[in-house]
Amino acid sequence: MIMESRGLLAEGVYGLGVPDLPAYLLLGERPALFDGGITIAGPLYIKDLREILGDEGRLVFNFLTHSHFDHAGSTPYLRRKIPGLKVGAHPLAAENLRKPGAVALIRSLCEEFETKYAGLIAGEDVGFSSFDVEILLEDGMEVDLGGGMGFRVIHTPGHTRDALTFWLPRQRALITGEAAGVFDRNYAIQPEFLSSYNDYLASLERLARYEADCIMMSHYFTLTGEDARGYIPRSIEATVAFRRRIEAYLAEAHGERDAVVKRIYEEDFVGTGAVMQESRPYLLNLEAKVRCVADDR
Repeated sequence: MIMESRGLLAEGVYGLGVPDLPAYLLLGERPALFDGGITIAGPLYIKDLREILGDEGRLVFNFLTHSHFDHAGSTPYLRRKIPGLKVGAHPLAAENLRKPGAVALIRSLCEEFETKYAGLIAGEDVGFSSFDVEILLEDGMEVDLGGGMGFRVIHTPGHTRDALTFWLPRQRALITGEAAGVFDRNYAIQPEFLSSYNDYLASLERLARYEADCIMMSHYFTLTGEDARGYIPRSIEATVAFRRRIEAYLAEAHGERDAVVKRIYEEDFVGTGAVMQESRPYLLNLEAKVRCVADDR
């Protein structure tokens, strides 16, 4: 089954906010939220946390799949609203979230949405700022939240160097960030190897060994049953095919990367209208993917 990432998704796991910017709440004696969308999603998460937990102050952790603006953007807001909230992320993410250049880029990308969707925040200060990561998450770490709930940390570089996936053994579920790509409106898989094609493919092959019954994607959808079990193999196929497409376009363009970016943008973003992403972040990601392939030729 393919369903929107909203409401109860698996035993003790809820999708918060809106499906395009979901954060995943795992109940336990110490509840944990996975990811934190862009800044404008913060008030939506607080509202849902209040409804599910009774008091948003019961939230103990915010674990991040990676440090991109649409996964860590609302974390500073959540920390202001929930004193004592502890953040966990990969050490590289912790480092990145203190870099002035990275913070400025995250703030800039978020501010575009704050202007466009001002009605969602109703004048609240949701602005992004640098923050510290208290819990450094390493590959293989097991985190016990009490009450039989917990997860394993899987380092899945390739989308970013700091990318993590979380395995929930009780639910046989993966929270993947963009380590396994994203769907477009036609349920075609859009690969997301922004830092390394080879690392991304190796991470996918590692995730395939988990045989998940539930995959909670970074945007819009949660997959269960056969759709979940078949997704990672499909993502591997889509990743290999996209690399070959970029290689072919680079050859035709005599290595001119900008020409390849423009061609794919026109074909996929403009031509199909199926990409569920704003133009600026899509282009930034596409430029990175073309660069990964071109540098590896």
